Amino acid sequence: MLTSILKCVPARSLWLCVICVLTTSTLASAQGLVWNLPDSGTGVKYTGDYRQVTYRPQSTQGDLSLEWRRTMEIRCLAREMADYQGENAACVWLEYEVVTGQQVDGNLESGPGGTRIYKVLVPESAINGLEFFQAKVPNAFVPVVKGFQKIGEGEVEEFKHPVLQIFPVLSQVFLNEKLTVAGTESVSVTAGQYDAQKLECQSAIEDPQSRTTNTSQVWVADDIPFGTVQWKVRIDREVKTAADTRDQFRKHSEISIDMQAAQLIENVTSKISTP
Repeated sequence: MLTSILKCVPARSLWLCVICVLTTSTLASAQGLVWNLPDSGTGVKYTGDYRQVTYRPQSTQGDLSLEWRRTMEIRCLAREMADYQGENAACVWLEYEVVTGQQVDGNLESGPGGTRIYKVLVPESAINGLEFFQAKVPNAFVPVVKGFQKIGEGEVEEFKHPVLQIFPVLSQVFLNEKLTVAGTESVSVTAGQYDAQKLECQSAIEDPQSRTTNTSQVWVADDIPFGTVQWKVRIDREVKTAADTRDQFRKHSEISIDMQAAQLIENVTSKISTP
């Protein structure tokens, strides 16, 4: 079903602030990670790298390069009926866990706040491939009936928002109406090999002193749980003075994220204890 839907689609710091600006732009963006719902008890683990380069042409020490390791697990948990928009709707518990940190002696050391877990009850009707672009809820979000969250070593708290914002809280994948399907590719990742459709989207936001461009690529297949095989994102930030012309933008920094499905997991359970 996802394939048929896709065929219908037309041809840590300053950076967090920049990403949030992109989020509040007028472009409606898709959540970009969950395109189908597998059986309860199914999970997928994604692994990859998060790199940031700040260009410093005037520095004798050269550019500043930082790199982190990142993992993400998406877990499909129990299903239940719940009230959603005044109706008794079929819902499913989804759990997202993201860990960002440094690799130390073979272990991923996340540090304070480096681990985020969101467990949310989602109406199943909201997860419907690229038809999600036409949803009433802004497409950068997953609608939430109820939920819980745990940040770092903090306590489990009630998730009090009506939607879960995937970008940029969990992922920097940014898809909107500029999305195109670049074709089908055979993609080999740690979790296996898949014939996947490659989605591409480039979006930019500009003001008199800066321009930020997000280039997202996502490979999507029907036969992997949740639909996402891998994704790559590059975020470029350029700067100039307010008096400069647009052709005088100069590259300031770049973030690149490269994530792929590493493991398909069976009999998953929640990582957090909730009422």
